[in-house]
Amino acid sequence: MIPVMSAVPHSREWALLPLFALCAVVALVAVGFSRGFWLPNLHNGLLAFAFSFVGAALLFGRPNQREGLLFLAAGTLEAVMFVGRQIGHYSSAYDDRWWGWLGVWPLAITIGVATWCILCFPEGRFLSRRWAWVGAAVAAVATACSLLSALWPVEYADTGVRTPHPFSLDGGDAADAIWTPLAHSTYAAFQLLWVVAVIVRWRQSSGSARSQLTVLLAAVAVSAMALVVGLVVAGSPRAGILTATLIPVAAGVAIQRLSLARVIEQQSAAGRLEGLSPRENEVLNLMAEGLSNAAICARLHLSIKTVEPVVSTIFTKLGLPADSDSNRRVLAVLEYLRR
Repeated sequence: MIPVMSAVPHSREWALLPLFALCAVVALVAVGFSRGFWLPNLHNGLLAFAFSFVGAALLFGRPNQREGLLFLAAGTLEAVMFVGRQIGHYSSAYDDRWWGWLGVWPLAITIGVATWCILCFPEGRFLSRRWAWVGAAVAAVATACSLLSALWPVEYADTGVRTPHPFSLDGGDAADAIWTPLAHSTYAAFQLLWVVAVIVRWRQSSGSARSQLTVLLAAVAVSAMALVVGLVVAGSPRAGILTATLIPVAAGVAIQRLSLARVIEQQSAAGRLEGLSPRENEVLNLMAEGLSNAAICARLHLSIKTVEPVVSTIFTKLGLPADSDSNRRVLAVLEYLRR
């Protein structure tokens, strides 16, 4: 897809952000592995690498790309959890309890960020305002689960962390009674939501976007199926989280290899799209997917009065005739591809 550009100019510091984040993730995972090889925690290390490398690759090619930022955030959280659990499992000092704590409570938020990666795939935006509300609900529930886990040791038994919880607050039994049904059902609901979101976006898309979503849907379906089987058979979401490693890899392949953005980057490198602004490129790409002006407004969260002038400017810059009998939307896409 066309990269989503923000109004923030590309600064040198911003361009170095993915490099710094990637180095930090590699360092954290290396510190974690230095404590030993612990199979039940392996998925966090793999997810940290998968999300971070995909996010960094997207941001290196297209700075400020929102999907890349989401992936990088998910990878960083996974790295923090990985090193925290490694240290908490192979504890050698009392102060390791804080590392163990960091390996437990961010889990719900991390899964919530991964859910946002799916909801906003591939251009880094929610499908509509209604889906933005779904994203807000995901963030709220994930924050509630993580807050319970941060204040009380409700999740320690499921993680294998051997260090004590750093806080000794009253109400632990009540917190556990709330957290157990809330968190397990939330983790299952989030991954099932991945499937629903991809299917809905797939039905409203066409062409290269459908190819991207098909690849992602296959990976999401495998993870969701493993999650359900794991909860039913073993009472644990671990199987679903482990197979979720496939999702960022599939997403990276889809964005880098199957999107129209790859064609646009090649055209831009050849100096063939210099006349169109980033916003005009973005709108043209959505036109190429078959979206109407109203659908483009919903996708970009813009008013019709903002989108219509952009469409008219695209027609003008591409030198298309103002003939009412011609389908200028089709001609615009054909002219772009011809150039």
